[in-house]
Amino acid sequence: MLRRKRQLAAKIESVEGVAETLAAQDAKLLIVDPKFNPDFKLFERNPVRANLSKMGKLTGTRSAGITFQLELRGSGTATVAPEWSKLIEACGFTKNVLRKLTVGTITGGAFLHGETITQSTTGASGRVVIDTATGTTSLYFVDLDTGTWDDENGITGQTSGASATPSSVENAGIEWKPLSDDPATVTMGLFTDGLKRSVKGARGKVKFSLKSGEPAMMDFEFQGVFADVANADMLSGVLHETSLPPVFLDAKLTVDDYAAIVSAIELNCDNTLSPRESVNDANGILSYRITERNFTGSIDPEMVLTDTIDFFDLFANNSARTLDFTVGSQSGNKFRFYIPKLVISDLADEERDGIDVAGLEFDLIANGQGDDELTILQL
Repeated sequence: MLRRKRQLAAKIESVEGVAETLAAQDAKLLIVDPKFNPDFKLFERNPVRANLSKMGKLTGTRSAGITFQLELRGSGTATVAPEWSKLIEACGFTKNVLRKLTVGTITGGAFLHGETITQSTTGASGRVVIDTATGTTSLYFVDLDTGTWDDENGITGQTSGASATPSSVENAGIEWKPLSDDPATVTMGLFTDGLKRSVKGARGKVKFSLKSGEPAMMDFEFQGVFADVANADMLSGVLHETSLPPVFLDAKLTVDDYAAIVSAIELNCDNTLSPRESVNDANGILSYRITERNFTGSIDPEMVLTDTIDFFDLFANNSARTLDFTVGSQSGNKFRFYIPKLVISDLADEERDGIDVAGLEFDLIANGQGDDELTILQL
């Protein structure tokens, strides 16, 4: 069997831990370096006898992991989620419709990321996405479904007190943000030139690796209940997405308001994946749950004088800063990453081609009430 002839199909489960039937429409993912790793717990039988020979082990709970990479690329239409959305949802994210108000002057300060905005006349309300000060004409938000927005009546921020009058309201794209309560599970099947290996009840973790001049990559690690290994033809009629992955250039990257000179960023959305063991299940496990998460990252800005930005002071005083950058420029294939509170956890003395560099590691922490460490937008 040829390892180049591989497909990965994945489908969100209607019932957690109940395997879905996989079809061609579930296999549009263009994956890199997939691996299937069974994890069967073996019980060693070792009673004493008149000799030293070993007795056979017994297989107990059965699980399996699937790892692979994907290029970060859009669906081609800003308001249509890309195929990898189902994967990141099973890594503890929720997907929301992103809307946009076009506004003029903002008074009373900036609208704050995560705060509620209301339109008193219509009763409409929404959650602000990204701090938005006057001079920025696009105010992104997620609708809270309390009323119907219009383009005539003023809006007010319930925390900031900021206000503005919109001239239009429209759907603008997709938002993904962390979710603590019951994120999706997936059934996954890895097809290899006539053999299918599959898991169910799977959840995972994801790491984003971004390097200057290269496509952004997503590294996925999933753990699920071992479902099946069987002879199966590769799925026919699979129509992969045709958009090309954007390269990481013209990123408009800022740390607060400072346009740091950076060559690479890594964001690690690390989850603790714990089995839901059950003696009533044939494999001994119902599904995998996300019981802890730890969002961390690294970045390599050129070192600068302290009156420009003082990385040492930020490190010493646990000062939080905002990291904001984009990948791509075309609608439907453009992504914006927004980290409202980044706290430096390590500062290494490094160099890049003879240039002094601050090797920063950082933690992503709660901005308000939680589930808000990271926002990813498709625009």
